[in-house]
Amino acid sequence: MNSSILYTLKFIIPVLMTGVLSGCSGSTSPATGGTAGALMFGPEVTSDILVTVYKKNQTGFQSIGFGITAVNGSFNLYNNGASEPLWLEPGDYSFTLESIGPPVQFPAPYLKPESSPLNVNWNSDMTSLVLQAPENLLRG
Repeated sequence: MNSSILYTLKFIIPVLMTGVLSGCSGSTSPATGGTAGALMFGPEVTSDILVTVYKKNQTGFQSIGFGITAVNGSFNLYNNGASEPLWLEPGDYSFTLESIGPPVQFPAPYLKPESSPLNVNWNSDMTSLVLQAPENLLRG
């Protein structure tokens, strides 16, 4: 290789690597969390559970966001694109569960907002939510 190519590469590669290592997104950073919550299975918790939130309206339920549980069962809500935090407004909500990590199979009622027993009537005095599911769901 001639020395001019080596000289050029010597400066181009670090510039390219800086872009790669910084993520190359060039756009917005991920949203920070909205409404805080926790998913409990009796006294037990688990991570990697997708908690989807649906707002009840006149025609049924509309998916408005989600959270993913951490090791301690906590989560924060985000809008469906995860581009903004989701802050619950007063109203009726239903939550569904899906495992994205541990081998947990949730019963059918927990998979659809129409049948999920995880429901909350959110009011303006509330600051966080706790979803309580039966302990045996983690063993099933």
